[in-house]
Parts: sequence; structure tokens; C-alpha cells
Amino acid sequence: MIDKIVSLYRKAVMGLIGGLSGASAAVADEACFYDVGFMQTQIGRIQKEMKRIEADVRSGMEAGDNSDYGKKHRAELMKQRERLLFRMIFLASNSFKNLGDCVKMAEGHTFAFMECVEALMEYQSGNRDRAFQILEAYYGEHKSVEEHFLVNKVFGMLLADKGRFGKAIPFLTYALQFMPDDTDCLAELKRCYEETGERGKADTVSDVLSVLA
Repeated sequence: MIDKIVSLYRKAVMGLIGGLSGASAAVADEACFYDVGFMQTQIGRIQKEMKRIEADVRSGMEAGDNSDYGKKHRAELMKQRERLLFRMIFLASNSFKNLGDCVKMAEGHTFAFMECVEALMEYQSGNRDRAFQILEAYYGEHKSVEEHFLVNKVFGMLLADKGRFGKAIPFLTYALQFMPDDTDCLAELKRCYEETGERGKADTVSDVLSVLA
């Protein structure tokens, strides 16, 4: 019985992913789900690499290497650290509980993505109109937030709140590629399909929800 349920769930999820609006081929092929274990592993790897870079920079400074090569090498290491820091913030911000830490980690840096983090914090605080205003402006300028579950989920749900069901669907379906068992996202997607008259797709999502219940 358990095997049958798992099989049904996987079939429904992969069918859902296969027909996603705006889905990238890379995500659909890899089916890289953002579960807790994946997040922790990725963040752990980033932290380890950042420590290695910091140790290399410190070693060069302590050795008094002020040659052109030494300075250039340290500058490149700091750029690598900046990229790793951003990636860690990006991954960590997929959970509401990490948003405060993301703000602290970003202090002294100018990551445009922090506007999305601000919007998520506003949403978490119940300020949905402000969250929508920030995200709508961000998407208008940057067009997309690729590979991020929570931002796409929240923007999709906010669009649905505004009655813009058709526009909400691509964001909700994209978010589900990363966390296909998110019941809030699935329930909102089902409502969007119902409101847009896509009964068959609504029934597919309903099947997934019934398995997760």
C-alpha cells in the first residue's frame, strides 16, 4: 500500500513538473528538490569553502606578501568569498526562520537580492501589500528569481490574493519544482487552476494533495 502511494505521488509530481509553465529544462531534468537535508548540506559546503578562503587570505597577509601577484590573488579570493556568501544567503532565505540571519550576513554588502529578503520579511509580518509592492518592482526590473523556492511561492500567492490567477500559476508551479510537497503552494495552485477554468490540471493537483494528506 505504501509503495502504491509513493508511486502515485511521484507520478503526479513528475507529471506536474513536466507541464510547468516557465519551467527551465535544467530544473525539470535534475529535479533538485530543496529539502532540509539538501539545504544543510549545501550551506555546510559553502561555509567550509569560505573558511578555506579566509585562511588563505590570512596566511598571505601574515606572510607579508605585497607583491602584485599576492595582492591580485587575495583580491580574487575575496571575490570568491563574496560569491559564496551570496549563495549562502540565497539558499538560507528559502526558509522564513533564516531571514534575520540573512540580513546580518549581508551587512556591508550590496546584494540586490536583499530586496527579496525584505519582501519575505514583510510577508512574514503580515504586510502583504508592502511585500507585493517590493516583489512586483523587483521582478519588473530583474524579470525572474531563478532557483529560489520561497520568493516564487510568495509572489505567486500574492498574485493570487490580487485575483491575478493566470499570472500566479507560473510562479507557483516554478516554486513547486523545488519543494513539490509544499501543501500551501499546491492548494493555492489548485485554486488558480479552478479560477482559470483548467479543471483537469486542478484535478491533478488535487490528486497530489490527497496523497500528502
